[in-house]
Amino acid sequence: MYHSDRSLYVMYRSDTFLYEVSVEYITLRCIGTYVMYRDRVSKQKSTSIGNQLATRILHNAITNMRSIATEDEEVTVEVRDASPGHYLLKIESFSLLSESGIDKFESNEFEAAGRKWKMIIYPDGNTHENGSGHISVYLAISGTTSLPANWEVNAICTFFLFNQLRDNYLSVRGKMRHFQPIKSIWGLPKFLSHNTFKEASNGYLVDDKCVFGAEIFIVQRQAIGECLSMVKSTDSFKREWKICNFSKLGENWVSEEFTVGGYKWKLSLYPKGNANNKGCDISIFLKSVDAKDFDHHEKVKVNGSLNLKDQTNGGCKKLSCKAHIYFFQFSWGFPGFMPLTQLRDQKKGYLVNDCIVVEVELKVEFKHSVKSLS
Repeated sequence: MYHSDRSLYVMYRSDTFLYEVSVEYITLRCIGTYVMYRDRVSKQKSTSIGNQLATRILHNAITNMRSIATEDEEVTVEVRDASPGHYLLKIESFSLLSESGIDKFESNEFEAAGRKWKMIIYPDGNTHENGSGHISVYLAISGTTSLPANWEVNAICTFFLFNQLRDNYLSVRGKMRHFQPIKSIWGLPKFLSHNTFKEASNGYLVDDKCVFGAEIFIVQRQAIGECLSMVKSTDSFKREWKICNFSKLGENWVSEEFTVGGYKWKLSLYPKGNANNKGCDISIFLKSVDAKDFDHHEKVKVNGSLNLKDQTNGGCKKLSCKAHIYFFQFSWGFPGFMPLTQLRDQKKGYLVNDCIVVEVELKVEFKHSVKSLS
């Protein structure tokens, strides 16, 4: 146990639980099932808070945790102020249920999330599911005669118990469950132990009265089918462009379209460079015309080279690259393909009579896309 300037924390560790408690909330996690318990308490202005308060908070949290946590269920346990949104059941003279031999109470139908339901309570626990010594609560889907023979409803169910002393609700939410003809009911055989439920200081049973509640969230399932198509391509392309009046070209020169592998391409050239290479280098790129219309999964893998021909000595400046063309990245190339000083050097043979010769070699290796199945 330790203090800080703002709050008091209580740490408790055992082989199964790790508890962390503050004056504003309690969070518990149960190893093996994942259970979270959160309980708000009033904020204190004083920085000195008695150990008795922290001990009581911790004791109540552990008691509730052990009452609700089971080995085969995955639940989230919280305390909240808002009342249940779908159903409330107030029981007066709760003890008379057992005295009258009523081991199972089934509510009237109520509608939630577009379906009809019933709430089922075992005041002495459902002994068929090891619920003895506990309150057992269930939700059963009703009115299924109008549903198709193979109906299925996926729902997340939350059970509530009103705390009449604190004016809030204990909330226990399960994971998504599949309601279907062979399994039309789901619940918690060990919702809360009798000891915790009947302890007057806990506020759940007051003057032999209690209030249960339920919320149901339907998880709509709409099947989405997709097909991943991958095609290995052998399409290749090689072409030269002689570009004259180089010194008079504007900021950007773009070739006509050409087709390789079923896709349209263009050669793009910046005579005086672009971006950070402006005024220093010649920039050359290959651009995909179709990439702007690609969906998020469509991709083309290309292997190619951009060459600047040496018109005097018969050689060339060649830069190669493998690239994946996506919808958001529709060009590849070299911003700093060649320094302008080297390009203009007459001895190099790249610029002759104010003309350059650019060659493109391109091979489309793979293309794949994902399409929806109709």
